[in-house]
Amino acid sequence: MSKQVSPESALLMLHWQNSVAHPDGVWGKSLYPQITKNNSIDNAQKVLRAARDRGMLTIFVNIGWRAGFPELPDNQFYPLLQGAKDENKGIIGSWDVEVIDALKPVASELIVINYGSDSFEGTDLDKLLRVHNIGHIYVSGQCIEHVVETTVKRAANMGYNAAIIKDAMSGFTDSNYNAMLDILPLYCKVVTADEFVTSLNVPARFAEQPRRHANDQGAPRFSQRLRRR
Repeated sequence: MSKQVSPESALLMLHWQNSVAHPDGVWGKSLYPQITKNNSIDNAQKVLRAARDRGMLTIFVNIGWRAGFPELPDNQFYPLLQGAKDENKGIIGSWDVEVIDALKPVASELIVINYGSDSFEGTDLDKLLRVHNIGHIYVSGQCIEHVVETTVKRAANMGYNAAIIKDAMSGFTDSNYNAMLDILPLYCKVVTADEFVTSLNVPARFAEQPRRHANDQGAPRFSQRLRRR
């Protein structure tokens, strides 16, 4: 049995939704100034276009709950999520849980709903990645100190290789963002949006590999994309 990580790659778009990345969102009210400062929406658009052009599997992960928040204990002390409960925000099917207009998924792109900071906990994300033989994930998303950090650490502990696209994400504060860029290299690679786009411009011979999923057009090997880092 091979112990090698599969070379196939996917792009994860974490919590690019109205409640988080829109100025009127319950968390977006606090995050949006940092999102604007980092130009993270424009960079995420650049990343998303490149992934689509290359036929890379792309999965959106959005946070949301059923009406009444049955997924969250009534007496849990979880300040970051308490605001959503108090304001009855983030109900699945509502505007809050929809991806922002600038990054709307296309019909072929999957959406996973999670209930906290971990994109894997209580979701079928791991199953979707393994069904498509994905061993390497690129991550763009919001709340680098919350969603991105937890997801990347879990991915590393589950045997995936990961790379965060640092300018296609942001945090609540500069200090949080910078602290995560000091910590996360212990778990993953760190690239820019431009580096991600450039890395997809590989020789044609890589595009001739067998396709792994319906929309795959020969996604290049992660190791080849990052060899020059």
